[in-house]
Amino acid sequence: MTTLTPAPPSPPSAPATTTTTPTTTPTTTTTTARTRVVPPVPAGELPHWRSVLAVVAHPDDESLGLGAVIDAFTRSGAEVTVLSLTPGERYTDSPVAGDLLPLRRSQLAAAGVVLGVTRVELRDYPDGHLEEVARHLLVDDIAGELDTWTPDGLLVLDPGGVNGRTDHVVATEAALEAASRPGISVLAWGLPPDVATALNEETGSTAFTAIGPGSFAVPVDRERQRLATLTYAHDAAADTLGWRRLELLGDTERLRWLRRGPADQTQMLVTHDAGDRFAIEIRGHRVFVDQPEEIGGDDLAPTPTELFVASLASCVGFYARRYLARHRLDATGLQVEVAWDMATKPSRVGEVTLRVVVPAGVPEERRAGLLAQASHCTVHNTLHQPPPVAIELI
Repeated sequence: MTTLTPAPPSPPSAPATTTTTPTTTPTTTTTTARTRVVPPVPAGELPHWRSVLAVVAHPDDESLGLGAVIDAFTRSGAEVTVLSLTPGERYTDSPVAGDLLPLRRSQLAAAGVVLGVTRVELRDYPDGHLEEVARHLLVDDIAGELDTWTPDGLLVLDPGGVNGRTDHVVATEAALEAASRPGISVLAWGLPPDVATALNEETGSTAFTAIGPGSFAVPVDRERQRLATLTYAHDAAADTLGWRRLELLGDTERLRWLRRGPADQTQMLVTHDAGDRFAIEIRGHRVFVDQPEEIGGDDLAPTPTELFVASLASCVGFYARRYLARHRLDATGLQVEVAWDMATKPSRVGEVTLRVVVPAGVPEERRAGLLAQASHCTVHNTLHQPPPVAIELI
């Protein structure tokens, strides 16, 4: 049993579809839902996907935004499809008047060739108005691409939108919803905090947002990204902020997992170190577990059971802190006090009580919301709806 209490205070029609195949059509691949035991992808490396679907809001997002990452995937042998949901007709410096769809089609195809993309798809949902499109149309459209090409993973812009454009947020949200059906992995690209801060300071705005938590850096080569961006000619020349962003990013990009499908869920490896001590590799971090001296260990690290309880408590604290931040409340003094007992037959954690020490200054009317938020942290949810656990010998 887990007890959690606050401690006293100290719509448009479906669009036309354009498909361009700049190179040969690949053989589709299918992943199964059975979890595999594989070594984790080291920090600083892309997942070993054989096929990728990149979903963006506008032509040039795949180049100026995702270009270096797409290039890294194609150089590794992955087959990449780019789906742009709009023709990007609203924000353009192109001298071409009238219908921009043919121009955007050719530009997107040319950029795809430079990046080594297998195929590009261009829709004509309204640029700048994706939030007005019935969400199910976008989700079903993306889901159709997933059914057709069965990629190993999706590549999108970070849900924060990167530069404040709502279309970016909507495109990513729709891709996430579509990917939830077959359980496909979703990887997001975004700006490091220092780059977002620099761009906001240089422009006197707050439009640029940093990538969310849990991001990791990957090294990239920007040569083909720059060449792909130049296929947009007048728009590329006018986008001085875009080029400035590439300058600030240097030779690395930041990515984070938004969802891990079955084939990408094994991102942890536990290795025997010495005695009862084990090393746990998680996204480039290394954590140890051990046993107390009185039962034969060296007591150089917490026990696995202690780490389990700690993961619950720290998850509660994380969700509480996010609630306070969302309501612009100071988190100084926030703590989670934990008491727990063991049960037997079988040996297990029998009861956990967590008391959230609420920081001074949190209004009484916010306490119920704080408790509700903390009570729905991921680890707590998992205990209430436990997943199936399979232990196998290989």
